[in-house]
Amino acid sequence: MVDKTGKTAPTTTGADAGDGLGPADLVAAELALDDLFASARTAAPAALPEVLEQAILSEAAATQAAILERQALASDLASRSGEAGGGLFAGLREVLVGLGGWPALGGLATASAAGLWIGLAPPAFLPDPVSLAGLEQVDDSLPYDSYDLAVVLSEEME
Repeated sequence: MVDKTGKTAPTTTGADAGDGLGPADLVAAELALDDLFASARTAAPAALPEVLEQAILSEAAATQAAILERQALASDLASRSGEAGGGLFAGLREVLVGLGGWPALGGLATASAAGLWIGLAPPAFLPDPVSLAGLEQVDDSLPYDSYDLAVVLSEEME
């Protein structure tokens, strides 16, 4: 390639511009890689150090204890709310817990607002929801020009 100054640029650039591999070299490299993968498949996995295994097990036990404690606290709150009576707030609390808590309620409110917005003002690429439902306005279905009730009644009277 020749630029405006008349100088020629190398066809390949970078650190390995002159180190092109031939097809035989690529086949040899692929066979060597296959041998490495085969030896890795047949080798036994390395043993897990005892310290690491104990750390994993102790963290799992602590996590399980925290989950059980949270469940016990939730059941205590539910039993206390049941003993206090069933008021409006107790019913709302049960609905909120059934939905999944405040994060789920936030997602539900966001999805509801987006659905209302799309329903009231649909984007241009969406079809009109009224036409999809097959609804017609009364003004369009009975034009006043072509339908005269007096003519129809006079024909029925004859």
